[in-house]
Amino acid sequence: MTTSPVHRTTTTATAPAAGNADPVDEAERLTVEWAARVLEDPEACAEDNFLDLGGHSLLALRMCRYAKERFGVEYDLMVLFEADLATAARDLVSRAGNAATGTATDGEG
Repeated sequence: MTTSPVHRTTTTATAPAAGNADPVDEAERLTVEWAARVLEDPEACAEDNFLDLGGHSLLALRMCRYAKERFGVEYDLMVLFEADLATAARDLVSRAGNAATGTATDGEG
């Protein structure tokens, strides 16, 4: 696990929703919003790491539930735990795209 410092340079948790937002932008906005909610940290930002903010497996499952409801797929927990929230969001969009096209992920298929 990395012990990188928590960045607080960007606050996107309260960014306005856009009707035709880019899927990556929407996923990033929602990922930060959900992380802020489950971690009770309204200052969470896209550059933050879920674990560095105090996240753990049970809270990650809540994040996965939100993602599944919105995007039809869950976060890759390794990405959520090891990367920043923006990377987890990009991975989520990629996984949703792969699921929509039937493209195998994680060596399946």
